[in-house]
Amino acid sequence: ESKMIDDNHIYEYEKSDDIKVYADEGLLKQTARILIENAVKYTDKNEVIKFKTGINEKGEPYFYVQDSGIGMDEKDISHIFERFFRADTARDRKTGGTGLGLSIAKWIIDKHRGYFGVLSRKGIGTRITVFLPKNN
Repeated sequence: ESKMIDDNHIYEYEKSDDIKVYADEGLLKQTARILIENAVKYTDKNEVIKFKTGINEKGEPYFYVQDSGIGMDEKDISHIFERFFRADTARDRKTGGTGLGLSIAKWIIDKHRGYFGVLSRKGIGTRITVFLPKNN
């Protein structure tokens, strides 16, 4: 869907074989949309946004969205899921938004008993990974 509505970025998708999760498909899709919308906001035109699915060494299914955008200060990472939080770099870019998207995504993933991993470096980009409970 993102490729169809955004021709300003390069989208790359890498999938793992046969991943199954017990989850609300619509809510997980909403979480992915929130992560992709953030990646689009902070990634320059013609730069890459990656989406990957897989299973980690603990057997947990995951997906991530990785941008090649502005990145975040380490001090901001622990706050990004708070309602209305906007990192200083985000406000400087005047990208709009209310600061609610990631808090909504966190609510969704918490309800699924999952968690997030965040890796971000200033000037390099951000990767936000959603980990879901492994299937038994």
